[in-house]
Amino acid sequence: MAAALLLCAAPSASAAPGTVDGRPPAHGAAPLYISDYADNTVLRLPPGGGNPVTVAASGLTRPTGMALDASGDLYIADTGNNRVVRVPGDGGPQVTVDTTGLSRPIGLALKANGDLYIADSFNDRVVMVPADGSGQVAVPTDGLLHPSGLALDGAGNLFVADFVNDRVVRVPADGGPQTTVPTTGLSQPTGLAFDRRGNLFVSDSGNDRVVELSADGGPQRTVPATGLNSPYGLAFDPGGALYIADFNNDRVVMLPVRGGGRTLPVAGLRTPAGVAVPPGRDAYGGRPTER
Repeated sequence: MAAALLLCAAPSASAAPGTVDGRPPAHGAAPLYISDYADNTVLRLPPGGGNPVTVAASGLTRPTGMALDASGDLYIADTGNNRVVRVPGDGGPQVTVDTTGLSRPIGLALKANGDLYIADSFNDRVVMVPADGSGQVAVPTDGLLHPSGLALDGAGNLFVADFVNDRVVRVPADGGPQTTVPTTGLSQPTGLAFDRRGNLFVSDSGNDRVVELSADGGPQRTVPATGLNSPYGLAFDPGGALYIADFNNDRVVMLPVRGGGRTLPVAGLRTPAGVAVPPGRDAYGGRPTER
């Protein structure tokens, strides 16, 4: 993903973000946020459908990963500006997160206590910004090359999409050694997301697919999504629907719980890189629920 995001995106249709054929971009019961990489904006789709609106984030350049906390504050990896910004949910002014030396930050992940993890891609590391303001620290990892997506499981273990090394690694919450997650045939993994049953989903961007790694150690499977082209960000809504930022197709795909899939009718997207949904009640390790 890091290498791909250096390329200039080819413009698509010039229509402003909105609806297609008069149909509202209906989705789940929670708002959906989309980082529109080439347009330097973040969009918010209201719960249950309606026209998208542009999030009041100023000065973004090539936004990618996002994360939301329980109070509704939105964190955005402002990749082209080598920073992370926080847009308060109450409409307050945008704040730049206090970090040091970031270079092309991409993936973000938030713990329930507010600690923020950042994939500092061009520095080949992951850093953590504690909620208590004690200052940025490096997460102990080994051999990362352009880390991309991040995700936390219910136990607080951190998972990192190691883009150039074609792997996903697990960094234990207890400080134990990093391990490589067993996968088959990954090429340039980007986005990561857990469903509420603990299964890990990976955007296998070099293979134009999303794969699911079962929590019980079962075989890897390919998610049934048609025509993906460099999928990047992933997110689940509280109802279990999966959203995929289909980067090179200028669209976001939704896969409902009961199967099937469709493109959200949002006009004017240009290389969407990230998707995010506010955390549900089980998003940080509550009781497992059916996906």
